[in-house]
Amino acid sequence: MSVYTRLGDGELRSLLAGYDLRLEFAEAAPHGIENSTWLIRARDEQDCPRPVVLTVFERFTDEGLWPYLTLLTTLAEDGLPVPAPVADRAGRLLQRVAGKPAVLVPRLPGRHCFKPETEHCRQVGALLADLHRQPPEPARALPDERERLADLSEHLCRLSDSDQRHARRLLRHWRKVAPGDTVIHGDLFRDNALFDEQGRLTGVLDFYNACLERPEYDLAVALNDWAVSPEGRPVPRREAALMAGYRDAGGVWETAVLDLALAVAALRFWLSRLMGPVSGEAEGQGSKDPAEFARIFGYRFDALGELS
Repeated sequence: MSVYTRLGDGELRSLLAGYDLRLEFAEAAPHGIENSTWLIRARDEQDCPRPVVLTVFERFTDEGLWPYLTLLTTLAEDGLPVPAPVADRAGRLLQRVAGKPAVLVPRLPGRHCFKPETEHCRQVGALLADLHRQPPEPARALPDERERLADLSEHLCRLSDSDQRHARRLLRHWRKVAPGDTVIHGDLFRDNALFDEQGRLTGVLDFYNACLERPEYDLAVALNDWAVSPEGRPVPRREAALMAGYRDAGGVWETAVLDLALAVAALRFWLSRLMGPVSGEAEGQGSKDPAEFARIFGYRFDALGELS
């Protein structure tokens, strides 16, 4: 999570006062791409620590954010380790900061794991199975991932002629697969999960690509980050652990659909990374390297064999 909209301590203090919180320290979050995010140490009226996270949304409208806030609230109430939005003193979940919508959430415990072992992957699989069992109704108003993918496909011209042909052939096959009605995260990368010092999964972040789709697509997004080598090839033991965690927690999938989804998900994130950061004024990570997903796409597409 990078910072595009800069805020001073005075602005943060004023915002936190509406929650009866006192600012101690704030820093820009170092990972992510699309929004401006601060990790904040604060104290409440009883002088107890209240770590929170402020996200200012660079591309969402207020109306566009509400379905995500509804979903997060529902998932947290159902016991999933997600950061539900915090209401201020007036009961408002959504704020305006620098003229943009903003949300305050609790800071969940734990740290990102960028060198996952099999146990991390197993827990990610189990978490996805829990998420995929959630009723679809709270996610009905979320954007359609097929439409998002169609919009991204307008950028296929940025690829080589050969990759364009492969991508168009792949997308023709994907369109023949019936869309799903499963709540998916859609972006469960390593920088969107937290683990405690004992290696236990403590939080899942950034649901702003969540939608209703086939569970295989969500599995594919996760596998393409948690279970691949830097060269873009799958790491079998991590892949097997994630799928075992998913299966043991009650998840089901179609192997042929998953194989196709692995290539589609790789293409989706390759294209989104080619589009670059929201702003050239980012402080922090900014956009991620598109070449990473170019390699993953190449392997996943080749693994499919001949597509008619």
